Amino acid sequence: MADFERAVALTLQNEGGFFHNPVTGEIVNHGVTLKFVLSSGYKPDADEDFIRNLSVAQASQIYKTYFWDCYHIGSINDQDLANKVFDLTVNMGPGGKQRPGALTVLQSAVKACGGQCTVDGILGPISIVQINALDAATLLAQYKQLVAQRYTAIADGNTELAGDLTGWLSRLDA
Repeated sequence: MADFERAVALTLQNEGGFFHNPVTGEIVNHGVTLKFVLSSGYKPDADEDFIRNLSVAQASQIYKTYFWDCYHIGSINDQDLANKVFDLTVNMGPGGKQRPGALTVLQSAVKACGGQCTVDGILGPISIVQINALDAATLLAQYKQLVAQRYTAIADGNTELAGDLTGWLSRLDA
């Protein structure tokens, strides 16, 4: 099983500190957005000051509860693969049947590598067994390739996000 502390350290490094995007209005600190804090129920009365003052420990706890544990990422045996899956789930969301995200792309990569699982964004027991049965390096390479395609499609479809493509791809390759 993968270690959360190793994964979250990389994600926190990628996410950086406080930022209020003047174009989109997004308010974020350590990668945790005000929108997420409000919609998840973590702190229904949160405001910009709450996000501005969010500690690394609070952000880590949010990530552990709402991403690592919720999506069973710790059940992935290979640490490098788990690190990337966690980081990308934070960055692009888990996805689901209607919208591709980090977990649906992972399940697509499993299928591309010969594994069998439903592409639904839920890392249940079947998906986890299939992920852990495959060669981790091969799966990680396939995963990164499919994520790069997803990032490119997002940038191509949204001019407001097109400028983020270079950063997304750098993060993917890190």
